[in-house]
Amino acid sequence: MYTSPLTTDLQFSGDTFDGVVQYARNKRIQIALTEKWAEKYKDKGVGFYSMHPGWAETPGVAKSLPDFSQKFEGKLRSSEEGADTVIWLSLQPKEKLVPGAFYFDRAEAPKHLPLTGTKNSHSAIDSIIEKLRSFAGL
Repeated sequence: MYTSPLTTDLQFSGDTFDGVVQYARNKRIQIALTEKWAEKYKDKGVGFYSMHPGWAETPGVAKSLPDFSQKFEGKLRSSEEGADTVIWLSLQPKEKLVPGAFYFDRAEAPKHLPLTGTKNSHSAIDSIIEKLRSFAGL
């Protein structure tokens, strides 16, 4: 996610599907959508936040990233540890949270790394929203 800019290629039209790349793209879209919705609905009393659970030993990680899962077996977080921040977020008064922020380990975390070009790519979110609406027939 930190090195993946937004793309309007939502269905991975490349020759060879890469689940790791697609996961990074989807996470980047999640970050941009969270920012967009936090701004759009700021006066509606609804909070929007995104989070990273950290790498956790889950069936999804084992199936999607078998080499990674095997290499780091016993070193990844448990499912419970991975769920900690999302549970924490759901229990916080919205006044203690930053709208549109990205959280990791119960703290606000950076959404972009320097020199990766991901920050400027967020201007593509409106066209991505239109594509998603089209896919859904809206």
